[in-house]
Amino acid sequence: MASILVAAIVSGVVAAGVTLGVLRYQARTNPQELDLGSHITLTEDSAAQQVAARALPAVVSVITDENGRSYGSGFLVTSDGFIVTNVPVVANSGTLTVLIANNPRRRDARIVDFDCETGIAVLKVDQVSGLPTLNFGDSSQLKVGQSVVALGGPFGNGGMFAKGSVSGLHRTQAATGNVPRGPTSYSDVVETDAAIDGGSSGGPLLNVGGQVVGVSIANSGSASPYSFAISSNSVQTEIEQVVTTGQLVVAELGVESTDLSSEEAAIRNLPPGSMVTAITSGSPAEAAGLKVGDLLTQLDDNKLDAAHPLASVLRAHYRPAQRPTVTYVRSGNTNQVELTLRGGHPQCT
Repeated sequence: MASILVAAIVSGVVAAGVTLGVLRYQARTNPQELDLGSHITLTEDSAAQQVAARALPAVVSVITDENGRSYGSGFLVTSDGFIVTNVPVVANSGTLTVLIANNPRRRDARIVDFDCETGIAVLKVDQVSGLPTLNFGDSSQLKVGQSVVALGGPFGNGGMFAKGSVSGLHRTQAATGNVPRGPTSYSDVVETDAAIDGGSSGGPLLNVGGQVVGVSIANSGSASPYSFAISSNSVQTEIEQVVTTGQLVVAELGVESTDLSSEEAAIRNLPPGSMVTAITSGSPAEAAGLKVGDLLTQLDDNKLDAAHPLASVLRAHYRPAQRPTVTYVRSGNTNQVELTLRGGHPQCT
């Protein structure tokens, strides 16, 4: 009975217009089974295929040169053409077109705004409506070992599909590839063994419920077997701001910093936090007396660590002109100072 129900589900999805045969599929050995209740059990492979079938119509290819030799992926977040991708996909692009699933025509796209610190870019295709979309999930609920699916756009091979699992959380990943000068790494990154190449970079990383829990980043220039994705919780607020207002303005202290994981902090005999590496002249941080080498541990009651990077906490909880209390450690002593946040566009210097 269960196999009949599963076959009916899969048949219904395929009949809706998505052909699974065109997907590039990466399988793992020893597939697990997922108990969905009501005596229905799906294999891990079957569940992943269903996620792909439902989500692929909302995944696009982002083509950045006239000849189609340079491209990545993205995904639709509104039915009228707003698309999320990553900064490396669109940085220094010569032209910008988008290929939407089940539509052979390339459409012109424009960059609405971007954030070099978190690695997110929002694009827009105009004069479209009724497009399929993907919803964000809660990346804080991810667990190591949990199954995930990485998808890429339709250009070249009709869609890309890689199944894997979460191999690490709250990682810091070097910003590699075709990126502007700016931050050298991305914080709160999800590590996965799902294969993500340049063509699927910028596409969604999905949980088995079909929700976006990360924005994929190709691991270019590294021999590591793992790929990465910018966690959904670290960027969802700013994506909503760009879609709603057409621009990104974030609250900032005027510092550059490095987020310390619990392991890194323990090695240095420090609490987790964000280590100040540079301070902008005339910034709120300078006015408040903060110095290079200070370890920021809290903004008000919001703790700072690898799971809650400074940039993400500022974007999620604060607006320009607010006055948080900053807790920091200097020379082994814990101090506090109140400062007024300024507003500005994230810098790509």
